[in-house]
Amino acid sequence: MTAVMPSEEPGGATPEALTSLQESTQPNRPYQELLAGEQVERWNCVVPGAGERILRLVEQDFEQQSLNQIHQRRIDLANLALRAAGALVGSGAVAGYLWVAKYFVDHGAAVPAAGMLGGGVAAIAAAIVRTQNRNS
Repeated sequence: MTAVMPSEEPGGATPEALTSLQESTQPNRPYQELLAGEQVERWNCVVPGAGERILRLVEQDFEQQSLNQIHQRRIDLANLALRAAGALVGSGAVAGYLWVAKYFVDHGAAVPAAGMLGGGVAAIAAAIVRTQNRNS
């Protein structure tokens, strides 16, 4: 939080200066930006209840950072699960193409099997490459 210090004269500070305290310059360390005791007393002379408001803003910022970290962990876990599911589906598709191609070869149709296998694997590879390029 950016600490805005009032002037020596309590009447010199504006309420707009207090609202700039909400801007966060270092979101990982909210308590580092707390005002000293004398400054809080001066703020209380300018704007009654400013000290409590400043502390409430810092606490809200800290709680929001904690929620953001939990949310980011959940997003990372969902991303991991989706990537694993994609790998399984892609592997299953290649295995399915191999199985169908083997069936073709076993029944004397090697040329259609080669075309189907080559085209199918190329399509899967293209989809994987496109997805990875889009996610990068």
